[in-house]
Amino acid sequence: MNDGGVYSELVTYVNTQNPIDYMNETTWSKDITSEAAWTWSKLSNLIVTLDYVSLGNTDDTQLDIDAVGLAVIVEYPWYGTEWASVESISTGFEMPIFDVNFADGYLDGLEISSCGLTPINAGVEGSWVSEVLVSEPGQNFGRIHFDASNSNGATVEISSSITGGDFSEFTAVENNQKIDDELIIIRVTITDSCVDKIRLDYNDPSLSINGRVFGSLDGLATQYSRWKVFVNEQEAAYQLIDEIGNFNLLISIGQYLESGVSELTIKIQSWFNWDSNGSASSTLLEINSVQVTGGFTVEWDEDPVCQTIGPQYFTEDGTGILIPFLDRCIDDRTDSSNLSVSFTTSQNSLINASMVQGDIRLVVLPDQHGVATVTVNAYDEAGNYWSETFIVYVEKVDDAPVVAEFPSIIPVEAGVPTTIILSYYDIDSTGLTVTTDKSWALVDLSTSTITVTPPETMSAVPVVVSVCDQTTCVNQTLVLEVISLAELSIEELLIDASEPREGDVIPVRIYVRNSGNSEASLVSVRCQSGANLVAIKSIPLLQPGELGVVTCDWMPNEPGTQTITVELDRANGILESNEANNVQITTVEIGAALPDESSSEASISTITLWSITVIAVVLLITAFLLFAPKKIKKL
Repeated sequence: MNDGGVYSELVTYVNTQNPIDYMNETTWSKDITSEAAWTWSKLSNLIVTLDYVSLGNTDDTQLDIDAVGLAVIVEYPWYGTEWASVESISTGFEMPIFDVNFADGYLDGLEISSCGLTPINAGVEGSWVSEVLVSEPGQNFGRIHFDASNSNGATVEISSSITGGDFSEFTAVENNQKIDDELIIIRVTITDSCVDKIRLDYNDPSLSINGRVFGSLDGLATQYSRWKVFVNEQEAAYQLIDEIGNFNLLISIGQYLESGVSELTIKIQSWFNWDSNGSASSTLLEINSVQVTGGFTVEWDEDPVCQTIGPQYFTEDGTGILIPFLDRCIDDRTDSSNLSVSFTTSQNSLINASMVQGDIRLVVLPDQHGVATVTVNAYDEAGNYWSETFIVYVEKVDDAPVVAEFPSIIPVEAGVPTTIILSYYDIDSTGLTVTTDKSWALVDLSTSTITVTPPETMSAVPVVVSVCDQTTCVNQTLVLEVISLAELSIEELLIDASEPREGDVIPVRIYVRNSGNSEASLVSVRCQSGANLVAIKSIPLLQPGELGVVTCDWMPNEPGTQTITVELDRANGILESNEANNVQITTVEIGAALPDESSSEASISTITLWSITVIAVVLLITAFLLFAPKKIKKL
């Protein structure tokens, strides 16, 4: 391409293996906008050269050109407007709007006319105060909306309360001002105006729009480009398209809603005004989400209703009762079998309340009397409940004394006092009396014992013990087996050695007395020194009052203070009236053994003694042989 002597190579094909064909169905083109600063003069003098160069060999290649042309796009400044609109209609629900009824209030100097609230006498101030206005359950009043023919001649004030407490002072509010309270009172003061109506919305209904403007603002007249939001054909928002980026728009729309209307129309419209120099430009408005908040639905769920239970009467230690309950309850949504029941009792120590298969079970706790209240609550699945508090009376009953049983048979010794534990109590009385039907069975209330002294031996003697309070007596039979028992004791323990020494055999004599009323046979006597057994002896028979004696030979194996313990009837084979006096312990001082010299002399003397004895025996035999009669000879 030759542009006034400036050459530019547009394309070159080298070593082509197949034909290059731009004549059938397609053309070859190249954008040369950036090759020069084009003018019409330059374009008219432009030279385009198409040339084929051979390498010098013979070939049949040829270059065919049909035409060469220029495609020129001319940009002119232009002006115009583009617009777009989107609309959404929602139906089938009520608007969250509360219309204030002027008739439900207190008029003072005002009257209700065709235009609304107006002074009775023009120019004379009057007022109207509403009753307490209560929002729907779980909702708050959002914003207040009112119309006045002369805004300077009318004042609207609000007093609010939190959960039924004291109301605040009246505060002036503007049209569409947010209140956000559950309980309010409205006061309208008018001098020269007419207040058409007052509306309250719930929860401040709002329209949330999320989107973005992207592309380019080049060539766009931003001061005239905008987008608008319409709610029920009323303009709710106006936004210029003068900035690229994301946006999140929140619009209160309560003033555009009417009660009694079940249709909500949301429309978004945009206008793009162009003031372009001819350059290409694209601007886009994108709406990602549209959301309306503040609406609500109230579902009414009535409280359960159950049949009244009423007061209940019991006697102390009496039986409990079952009161049919769930099948006598009804609820508008929850089946009676699915109601949940809870109890609260003022005295848990007196009465126990619980549910058993749909019935209320009341049980009086043992040994209790008095008055208590029981609160029963029946809840449905939504948490609504029915409640009743009823009184329970438990009449006092004087309980009889309680006497523990005695063992089946208690062995006692004739003529010997025996103490038996008596266990008894009375939760209602303290002044109890205890008697027996035997003169020899005496009761000691201070120690709760019975002392029996049966005069003679008998196989089984019943003793009736009576425990009485002010109104009731309880009898318990004590069966005694009266027997005669032996009574063994160590009367005396003697050590037969004046100076006992280590290694000596020391006789220990034990005198055993049977002071009981029955004989004792095979009385074992055990002698023990420390942990070492010395001997076990036995006395074959001891008659009542008889004294027996046994001897244990004790050989101490070390000097010093030693103890000798003697125990009678260690295996408790003999039945005695007192088993605690069968052991006696004695301390003995043991001296050291004699020196070795004494022992040697003693040994020599012993050898000498044996020698003399042997010699004497030999002499006696010899004398016998000498002086005995001679042997008779046979003739």
